[in-house]
Amino acid sequence: MEFSAPVPLPLPCLVIDHVGAGGEPCTTLVDISKGEQYQHHACDDPGSRRFRRWMTPHGWVLSWDTSTLATFLWSLQTSEKIDLPPLTPEQEIPSHSACSLSGKPTTGNAAGFTVVAVEPEDTVVWYCHVGGDADERGWVRYEYDMGSVTSPVINGRSMQAKKFITRLTAVGGKFYFKSEGGLGVLEFSPAPVLGSVPVPDIERPPGTTTTSMALSFVELGGELYLVTAFLHYDIGGATSVLGCGVYELDMAGKRWRKVCDIGDRAFLMCPQYFGGCCSATASGLRPNCVYWMGLCGDNLLRVFPIDGNEGTHGVHDPCKDITGPNSNAVWMLPSDDP
Repeated sequence: MEFSAPVPLPLPCLVIDHVGAGGEPCTTLVDISKGEQYQHHACDDPGSRRFRRWMTPHGWVLSWDTSTLATFLWSLQTSEKIDLPPLTPEQEIPSHSACSLSGKPTTGNAAGFTVVAVEPEDTVVWYCHVGGDADERGWVRYEYDMGSVTSPVINGRSMQAKKFITRLTAVGGKFYFKSEGGLGVLEFSPAPVLGSVPVPDIERPPGTTTTSMALSFVELGGELYLVTAFLHYDIGGATSVLGCGVYELDMAGKRWRKVCDIGDRAFLMCPQYFGGCCSATASGLRPNCVYWMGLCGDNLLRVFPIDGNEGTHGVHDPCKDITGPNSNAVWMLPSDDP
């Protein structure tokens, strides 16, 4: 993917990593703003393969040039670039890490901001302070300990595994994540400090006691929202989608409050990464909806209206004309969205 020109498709769009006709790795951008009339744009420049990229909910991409070790943030909307400290030869951020920013970055941000990357299957967070008065000017690898979880007994034996953070959502300069019995909080002063807020889990819909829940946090207007999909796994291995719910955090009351209206906005979800949001009408999307890609481990895009009718949703296949198996799908978001 080139870093010298804006993305040639309207944002938001989907970024699909897949296998080409000749077995080579490929990346394709998919415009979803025109309903089922999907527009595709191939990004198959071999030179771009030396870059690792991590999308963020702010519409900026954290990029790492594996040949020079340089890191930078790149705006998909304007091609503006913010240089960050390079990684050292001993440092490496895994490709499937989840990235977030403490706030909207600008080159003239005197207060500074923090870039964070979470390793999805380890107790490691990478962070870098940009601007401001922070003493640390390079990338720091922070290993945390939130205790262990014991798995059910199998063949008379139980297993213990470390608890780890899978993704972070920034609100008011703090990073939030799902934690057992509440809401986990990561903040920097400037060293990382882990904490928690006791917030009861949301209730499952009536009559769905056997469901599983897919959870993700989204920031909207300086508030934290929880987006959840209710799933049922059949005996034969099939997955049924029972519905989707959106909840706003009442920090004073330490509880989740169900909402049915987010105005002219759309929430955009995808597996393993973040939840983001954008202006709906200006982006060609349906307002007051959740767009969830790959919810059931498939290549389908599900669109849920946030109107209290949890069981209603549309199913679309934006990958139907893309060759080869898909290994990853993530949203590209506009960086100038208010």
